[in-house]
Amino acid sequence: MADELELYKRYLKALSSVAEVLLEGTSEQNLTEVLQLLVANSGIDCCALFLNKPEKNAQGAKLYCTWSSAEAVSQLSDFMQFRDIDYQKYPLLFDTLHAGMVFSKNIAELPIEEATLFGTQQIHTALCIPLLMQDKMEGFLGLFSRNESRNWLPIEVSVLCAITNSLALALVRKRAEQNLEASSERLKALVGATEDMIIEYDLNGHIVNVWSDNSSFSIGLASGIAGLTLEQALPDDMTQAIRRATPKLLAGSNRETFEFTLNIDSTDRFFLGRLQMLPSETGQTRNIVALIRDITELMREEAQRLSMLETLNLLEEAIIDLSLDGLLLNFSGAWNKLLDLPSGHTNDHLGKPLIDFVYQDDRPALVSAIHLLASGKKHSEAVRFRLLQGQDPVWIEAHLLAHHSLQGQITALRGVLRDITSSYLQERRITQMALHDALTQLPNRILLEEHLQQSIARAQRGNEKVALGFIDVDYFKHINDTLGHKAGDIVLVTLSKRLQSVLREIDTLSRWGGDEFVVLLPDASSEHDIRRIAERMRKVALKSIDLDGIETKITLSIGLAIYPDDADSSETLMSMADHTMFHAKSVGRNNVQFFQDIRATLKR
Repeated sequence: MADELELYKRYLKALSSVAEVLLEGTSEQNLTEVLQLLVANSGIDCCALFLNKPEKNAQGAKLYCTWSSAEAVSQLSDFMQFRDIDYQKYPLLFDTLHAGMVFSKNIAELPIEEATLFGTQQIHTALCIPLLMQDKMEGFLGLFSRNESRNWLPIEVSVLCAITNSLALALVRKRAEQNLEASSERLKALVGATEDMIIEYDLNGHIVNVWSDNSSFSIGLASGIAGLTLEQALPDDMTQAIRRATPKLLAGSNRETFEFTLNIDSTDRFFLGRLQMLPSETGQTRNIVALIRDITELMREEAQRLSMLETLNLLEEAIIDLSLDGLLLNFSGAWNKLLDLPSGHTNDHLGKPLIDFVYQDDRPALVSAIHLLASGKKHSEAVRFRLLQGQDPVWIEAHLLAHHSLQGQITALRGVLRDITSSYLQERRITQMALHDALTQLPNRILLEEHLQQSIARAQRGNEKVALGFIDVDYFKHINDTLGHKAGDIVLVTLSKRLQSVLREIDTLSRWGGDEFVVLLPDASSEHDIRRIAERMRKVALKSIDLDGIETKITLSIGLAIYPDDADSSETLMSMADHTMFHAKSVGRNNVQFFQDIRATLKR
């Protein structure tokens, strides 16, 4: 017991000494001194610090520093295996450390891989403690003994783990300091490379820092303005612009822009500024940074730049050069991205026609656009097409421009190919919403009328018939009143599916509104076919519908009119079919009526 107490005191003293050394810093010399203390207090032969390789996805550690006892015949660093440890070769060591556990083994207990590693140094006992930095294993501390009878007591392991944690914290602090120093140097370099003036001020309007290259900045502020208020240090117009923008930033905006004009040397100069919040140097409060740029020259060059905006706007995606007959002369790296090909796999595309990479159905529009530009009939042209790429097509919006020589001749075509697949699909969805009923997804009145006009035009050319029918659900109001509107919706959706199941692909079923549907039967060769389809619709509606356990049966009143037998226009055809449907309801419902059969009745 006395021996353990003495051992505990010795290790506590070592822990205190290590803490003092690490407070001085984490230079290689200091870390080596820590290892020396551990060797002296633990009576081992060698102590080493291994740090994981910094490279991404690297599976290994490098020997950072080591210390051996005076009795050691060789240094650990003399052996190549210890200079660069490949974790993949030593799975037991890696798995143990990666799990955040202590690796304490006698050589006789080790697999062949680890036994060979430690055997090269005649190490009989190894104690490896992981360096955990933010819960991630970043290396390990190794304590090695050539004494076959060396065993580690729990108290030793506990104190050595505490020392290892102190090492890890010191290394984390060193890394943070290095990152901070690098960020500071980077900020200085960035500020030095920009023409912006950067002013940092606190929430009370007192200037904290100023960065600017006065040789390139036209305001020319006096030095030593840190500590002054904005009003004391800056021109009035500049101060007022900053003050106006500050409340908007404080109200929750991520950043706020502002503009102001200063008269300098009898000349108006224009400035653009941006405000953004950032932590103060202490991290306890937040300050505001104003980035201010003199945009006078940019505004003066606006007229000249306007001629370049078309091209600049095209630089979002792939830039291509085409010959006048549509051959690829050059393209940017984004061409590979559009085709989903690795870089270098498109070198053989040069000299090939652009249309070779376009869907067959979309080629005529592209060929027409190229012809218009090459012939001088148009200066620019926009065309949409699909690129051949995998299973799913990529929709492209191409902005093409005729390129002229100094003599005014058209020498080539230049343009940008932009991937608009997402926006195109969104357009399709919007069109779907605009032309279809939200509940049943059936075509609405707008789409129905368009189909009706097309059907009548085809019927005129082909001497065929077009039938139009109005369909009304009998006693639908009773369903809504007794079972609720949700039940009514179920009836409408179910009915629409059943009616569609008995129609042809070329037929159109539309929801007219409420419980009314309209069916369009184009390209009908005979009246008999129309009557057969109408009767199928009436019968399929008779099937019962389960509404929360209540078997509900519905019937339909259907009225049809036929072009050109009953009407000579789409408006008249709709009117005749509507009147016929009301007649079907008046004679008892659950029936199909044709206008030509009741013409005389309606006249009376």
